[in-house]
Amino acid sequence: MNLACAYGELGDATKQRTLLEEVLVIEQKEYGADHRTVAITLTNLGYAHMSLGDARHASDLFTRAWAIQQREYGLDHREVAAPLAALGCAYGDLGDAARQRELLERALAVLEREFGPEHRRVAGTLMHLGIAYGELGDLLKKRDLIERALAIEEREFVPEHISEVSTLTNLGCAYGELGDALKQRDLLERAL
Repeated sequence: MNLACAYGELGDATKQRTLLEEVLVIEQKEYGADHRTVAITLTNLGYAHMSLGDARHASDLFTRAWAIQQREYGLDHREVAAPLAALGCAYGDLGDAARQRELLERALAVLEREFGPEHRRVAGTLMHLGIAYGELGDLLKKRDLIERALAIEEREFVPEHISEVSTLTNLGCAYGELGDALKQRDLLERAL
C-alpha cells in the first residue's frame, strides 16, 4: 500500500489504482471484506479514482469504507471522518453540493471534537466545505471557511505547501466572486 500511495504522490494515479486493486484482493482474502484494514485501502483506492476523474466509482468505494469504519468504530469516531469527508468531496464532483455540504459538516464535527478546531486535519475539510457553500450560493460562508483553513495551514505547514497554494487559489476565487478583484489578485499572486 505504501508504494501505491507513493505513486499517487508522484502523480501516477493509474499505477496507484493498479497497485491498490492488487492490495485490496490480498487484504480481502486475508482479513475479509469488512475489515478496517480493507476500509483504509478502499479509501485510498477511492482517492486514486478521484484523481483519475471517476467520482462515481470513488463514491462507491468511499461508501463501502465508511460503512466498515462505522461498524468498527461507531458513527462519530475519528476513523470515520476520512471516508466521510472523501465521500462528501466525491458528491461535490458529481454535482451534489447539498450532499457534499452535509457529509463534510458531519466530518468536520468529528474532526473538531477529536483534534480541536485549529488542528491541521481540520483545514482540508474546511476548505472543501467552503467550496460546497459556494456552490450552494453562500459566498460569504465560503470565504469565511476558506479563510479559517488558510489560517490553520499558514500556522501548521511550511510556506508554499501544496495545500496552502490550493487554499490561496480557492480563497482568491471566493473574493473574486464577492467582487473584490484586488484581494483576489493578491491571493492568487501569493499562490504562484
